[in-house]
Amino acid sequence: MSNPFASKNVSARTLGGDTTAKALIALIDEFIAVVREENAMLAGGLPASFAPVAKRKAELADAFEGWVKAAVAREFSANAASPAVSKVFVERLTLFQQVMSENMTRLQAAMEASRRRIDSLMSVIRDEMAGTSSYGANGRTYTVGSKPGLRSGYV
Repeated sequence: MSNPFASKNVSARTLGGDTTAKALIALIDEFIAVVREENAMLAGGLPASFAPVAKRKAELADAFEGWVKAAVAREFSANAASPAVSKVFVERLTLFQQVMSENMTRLQAAMEASRRRIDSLMSVIRDEMAGTSSYGANGRTYTVGSKPGLRSGYV
């Protein structure tokens, strides 16, 4: 089932009861699937910005935001759904919260790993630049002795 809010022509007011809840459940199910895919990639060490998944996740977040705005504006109520559909809706929301919590943990770990990689690369670059400079820490030039890479004295 596709999200009826995906079309700009569909309003939450045109939907009722189970139809609204089922459409929202379908969106949440797709969101869960995409986030699980991203979590698997993050667990495997792939970057968080993996384009297809990140793009789809952003699209789903926008669609979900539309539903949240409609709920806040009281354009629909999940309480209007039958008890069976309401139960599924609550179960999906609970699962969604769990999957998103795992996603936040994995994204934070990925960002920290990226930060460590960047810091390590920057350290190597700084070390290499310091070793190839013809200026010493005091700003004077120096000459290299018979052994490459060794500072034999300042000029």
